[in-house]
Amino acid sequence: MFDRKTIALYRRLLNYILPFKGLIAVTLVALVIIAAMEPAIAMVLKNLVDESLIAKNPDSFVMIPLLLAGVFIVKGIAEYFSKVFSQWIAQKAILAIRADMYQKMQSLPFAIFQSYGTGKLMSKITYDVPQASNALSTAWVIIIRDSLTIIALVAYLLYISWQLTLLMLLIGPIVAFIIDKTSKLMRNSSKSMQQNMGQLTHQLEEGLTAHQDIKIYGAEGYEQKRFKETATELLNNSMQVTKVSALSVPLVQVLAAIALSGVVYIAMKMSAEGQFTPGELLAFITAMALTFEPLRRLTSINEVIQKGMAAAESIFELLDQPDETDTGTRTLPQLKGEWQFKDVQFQYPNSNTPALDHINLIIPAGKTTALVGQSGSGKSTIVNLMTRFYDSTSGEISLDNTNILTLERRFLREQIALVSQKVILFEDTVAANIAYGLSDVSEEIIMSAAKAAHAWEFIKKLPHGLNTNIGENGNLLSGGQRQRIAIARAFLKNAPILIMDEATSALDNQSEQMIQQAMATLKQNRTVILIAHRLSTIESADNIVVLDHGKLVEQGDHQTLLKQQGYYAKLYQKGEDIDG
Repeated sequence: MFDRKTIALYRRLLNYILPFKGLIAVTLVALVIIAAMEPAIAMVLKNLVDESLIAKNPDSFVMIPLLLAGVFIVKGIAEYFSKVFSQWIAQKAILAIRADMYQKMQSLPFAIFQSYGTGKLMSKITYDVPQASNALSTAWVIIIRDSLTIIALVAYLLYISWQLTLLMLLIGPIVAFIIDKTSKLMRNSSKSMQQNMGQLTHQLEEGLTAHQDIKIYGAEGYEQKRFKETATELLNNSMQVTKVSALSVPLVQVLAAIALSGVVYIAMKMSAEGQFTPGELLAFITAMALTFEPLRRLTSINEVIQKGMAAAESIFELLDQPDETDTGTRTLPQLKGEWQFKDVQFQYPNSNTPALDHINLIIPAGKTTALVGQSGSGKSTIVNLMTRFYDSTSGEISLDNTNILTLERRFLREQIALVSQKVILFEDTVAANIAYGLSDVSEEIIMSAAKAAHAWEFIKKLPHGLNTNIGENGNLLSGGQRQRIAIARAFLKNAPILIMDEATSALDNQSEQMIQQAMATLKQNRTVILIAHRLSTIESADNIVVLDHGKLVEQGDHQTLLKQQGYYAKLYQKGEDIDG
């Protein structure tokens, strides 16, 4: 049950309950009392037979029933406190584990976060933590209580007859062997269950997110088959754990019953020969029988422990991931917003080709620069490097002649407002979404940002205006409305650098015209980086940077690039939109 790895994992898990030493001490005292009451029951029964039934001592007629009632009352009170306190400790530990995991998820480097996937990370919190919590709330209580109970009962049995007790203990090594073998089998199956649950959560998330796409492409059957295959694999691994656990418990009980039968036979013969009083015989058999239930629980808890340890391994594997490093120590007192890429190269993990190949580029301060190119040309990669979601493989990126690696990461991101193609809104009010990440923002300021983004026209018509809840990811709003809320958020941040990654892609022509008017004001004294495919957005840029397969192939304003009759002109001639 407890190899070195399991002990190390469990000790680390127990660190989460160590802050509650006082309650742990009370719980341990309660567990000792519970264990002590088990042999006390056998002792009372001994006196019941020898003193009351045989010796007919009148004093025992009152005392023994009172003792019997007292034993169960004390045991009941101790069980109440042990259960309530142990559960409270475990729930506080679960809260701490979940808080640590959520904090870790927020601080993971972007590449590691993407490698996990949302579904697997959700599974760790929703499935792994409850599994590990059972090892904290149930397992340690049963292990301590039932181990102490068995020790107390065995001590009493040794007191009555050490010879018979040693004979009974001969099954100990066999029981230990069975538990060791079943532990290994259940641990392996439990690990597979963790993986299955992560995959199941991932598929569930995909199925719910892509609900419309699944229907429009008629892929319901395909998705149902994928989900069923994963669910079936989870079922098989769950049943493997169940079968091993179901076999080990009765097997241990059968061995114990065989040992008990043999010992009872010998004890009855000894009693017949006068070596035992009838009360001692009954007490010995009762104490032996009382070891059955704690022995069964200790065998059964092995399943909980192995599931919990597999879950703990998964949890600590996440918690041991490195945080997003920040070697920067500098800030800039007066930011102008000029960016410079010097021979920058970048290659995504597990990719064989560079996403950016020897990029040399200057993005002037206070100007609007548009990044243009077909899908996969490197536009979004440049944005990811500027915001330090990734760091360049080689070369240098500077902001106001300062290497961004030397700037505090938090400071750098505070200077950037980002409106991405994938709008992310939260299940909260309109006001909370516009003022996201900021505190103590007045309603007037939020309203001004909404008006600047031309979002106030529809916000004021909502049932509760700015206090209207917009649902999960803003699903109670239209695509254009959601995008204007996101743009209002960028207005409110009022950062000196604005990055708009396909920010108007979900807007109709009328909405886009509103945004263009707002952008004319927003662009003043700001460095703006546009990623867009609508020429109406690109044409007005001060500088257009044309990318192709990670290389910078052209740059200049709209008219200059058209006159060159190069790559940009060819894209322009294809139609109104450039494939972004």
